[in-house]
Amino acid sequence: MRRPAGFTIVEMIVVLLLMSIMAATLLGRSITSTDLDLSSATDKLRNQLRYAQSQAMKRTDAVWGIQSDGSSQYWLFRATPTATEDVVIPGADYASGSTRVSFANLGADLNGFTVVFDWLGRPFKGQTSGVPNNPVAAVDNPIVRVSKGEERQITITPETGLIR
Repeated sequence: MRRPAGFTIVEMIVVLLLMSIMAATLLGRSITSTDLDLSSATDKLRNQLRYAQSQAMKRTDAVWGIQSDGSSQYWLFRATPTATEDVVIPGADYASGSTRVSFANLGADLNGFTVVFDWLGRPFKGQTSGVPNNPVAAVDNPIVRVSKGEERQITITPETGLIR
């Protein structure tokens, strides 16, 4: 006489199907669009910092950086010994006629910061006449803080310029 031991494949498939439906329902309720918006805005700003760094490394005639005045907007700039000019960031969400990216539509707050990169990609906290000054130190991190109920941070490693 044969005794049934274990489960049939049909029983296992039904249980896995029910578990996946329950997991999808619970996961969908725990992640809000605000969390996703805040994360995507922080990732976009992180990538734009990397863009400024790459431009500084490609074009050695100027330093490149991103600055925020603390009013939920930021902008890319290029500084030479004779002038500092705002530059349009590819793919950024600009208001018409502006060179500044705004977080206002997200309702998030952005701290005031200035990050400048030299031709080696090293981060600095400022520049004078196209010459970077005041290198980023470990105590300066996180450099960028984006908040809307909760906070997301961007850190830049001193000397190497690794942006996380």
